[in-house]
Amino acid sequence: MIESLKALVLNLENCEYIGEDVAITGAHINSKELSKGQLFVALQGARDGHEFIENAIENGAVAVLVTHRQQGLKLPQIIVKDTRKALFDLALIYRKELKMPVLSITGSCGKTTTKEMLVGMLRPFGKVHYSQGNFNNDLGVPMTVLSTPKDADFLVLEAGTNAPGEIPHLVKLIQPDYAGITNVSASHLERLQSLDGVMQEKGALLQGIKPNGKAIINLDDPRISEFAKGLSSEQITFSMISQKADIYLQSQRVSGNLLSFELNAAGKLYEAHLNVIGAHNIQNALTALSFVHALQLDITHALKALESYKPYKGRFSLHYLNDFLSVIDDTYNASVQSVKAAIEDLSLFTGKKYLVLSNMGELGEHAPHYHQEVGKWIDKAQIDHVYLYGNKAWMSMLLQHAGSSAKYFEQKDELLQALLTDLNKNSKAVSRILVKGSRANKMEELIHGIDHAFNRAGTVT
Repeated sequence: MIESLKALVLNLENCEYIGEDVAITGAHINSKELSKGQLFVALQGARDGHEFIENAIENGAVAVLVTHRQQGLKLPQIIVKDTRKALFDLALIYRKELKMPVLSITGSCGKTTTKEMLVGMLRPFGKVHYSQGNFNNDLGVPMTVLSTPKDADFLVLEAGTNAPGEIPHLVKLIQPDYAGITNVSASHLERLQSLDGVMQEKGALLQGIKPNGKAIINLDDPRISEFAKGLSSEQITFSMISQKADIYLQSQRVSGNLLSFELNAAGKLYEAHLNVIGAHNIQNALTALSFVHALQLDITHALKALESYKPYKGRFSLHYLNDFLSVIDDTYNASVQSVKAAIEDLSLFTGKKYLVLSNMGELGEHAPHYHQEVGKWIDKAQIDHVYLYGNKAWMSMLLQHAGSSAKYFEQKDELLQALLTDLNKNSKAVSRILVKGSRANKMEELIHGIDHAFNRAGTVT
């Protein structure tokens, strides 16, 4: 709760405040998602946010941030030239009042999952405020900061980017006490140009750590470990393979939906359990646990809390259609590394394996190379049935290397019908379907189609 909006705005340059002083619980740019007591920020983009002021008021807005005076409006108005910039600047002013430790996570993939795991691990130790969903850009981070209660014990912020300079800009606001990078891989290459460009962009978060703060370093990523040599911050390291790390994986096993693993933290062994599958989730858990270790909190309590973690829908979530058939919904997005991790995990399944995959996005001139590379991974993984959809040029390149089990479909309904036909032929075989693809291809529609095709008895309708 910000007790005085007017006092906050007094520190904002080139603005006019009209109306009585009010307290706000935060700020939001979406009139539909806005909560009671918040400041509504009218952005000007494809749609003019000023057109939704009445909707925002109906949903509980107590003040508005606008570019011009709204006639007849009884609520307080903050009038500025640029509402997007003003939102960021207001958050920057409020950030100075927050005294709790600020933890921040970025990375090419896994950052939202790692954030959610970390939030769960921190809950036994106090009140946690954190980025909702993937609120990780110059709109989402300010909104999260402005909604932070002053009595919170921890603030966890996710930082995202798809163009040079975005994370350096966010760091001015985040000012992390603890920060880490999950990994650096081929994502957003269309604007970041190269893996080194990705590293420099993500690395800005580590360079922005406050004095006496700590950096969380993934020793398994050569670019991150090399970049870490130039940091002045104290470092907490983690690894899936190296026993030189502060926290490292000792062993792992999978039983149904349960992923169990043993880890070593500062020379002491711990048993951990995750109600999800996918070895990459162990790495996400190790990343999150490194923050807990950096804070010098009890690891046993944190790991107990981790057992309650449930993945977001579309982020490697597993569900069963019948006694024989299970589906992994990994449709949220598809970077090169996350596709590779998903294929590797599917390859370990002992029954029949079905892969439904669309192209990866935002790879720019590197798209042909990485789609060919994914094709080779698929062929090596020996997947029984591979169904491809998406950008025809890129998926044709992938198809050339994916092996004889791969087929390309221009329409989703044709792909779904072919998949269901093959499933019918193998209806009594223990099988698993993995569905993954870039956000633009809306692969969740195939998940809906698969679910709809099966009735409660487990037969295809």
